Amino acid sequence: MNSEHTREVRRDVLVVVTGAALILLSTWLPNKGDEQITGVILIVGMLAYIAGLWAMTTESRSSHWALVALGLFLIAAPILMDRPSGTTTAATTAMVAGVIVAGVGTVGLLRASSSSTTATTGPRHRLDDRQRRPESVTQ
Repeated sequence: MNSEHTREVRRDVLVVVTGAALILLSTWLPNKGDEQITGVILIVGMLAYIAGLWAMTTESRSSHWALVALGLFLIAAPILMDRPSGTTTAATTAMVAGVIVAGVGTVGLLRASSSSTTATTGPRHRLDDRQRRPESVTQ
């Protein structure tokens, strides 16, 4: 197993752990009777958990885009809900989780684009080396 794939799986495990934490925290976080906040955190926690598992099993860029979108939703949801009174802890937790999930997705996208660039430029350099040193091609 290559080291790049191992690093990617480690990053995706962070999303799985974040999703599991959101699921568990949804029952603990104070919400001052606003069950909508708890429901949103629970559902988005389950989505983060599932998206993290999906990202671990595939090297698709679409899984990274999904993580970015989910993370941005986690960041924006408390702001769009206007942080109802007494839900600051829940809102802050959701936003921190959103930063983690979006960050992992962004790093995955950046790594994927840099590795695809390296893959396309790699063979050209070898071809250029052969053109410069014809004796290595004939041997």
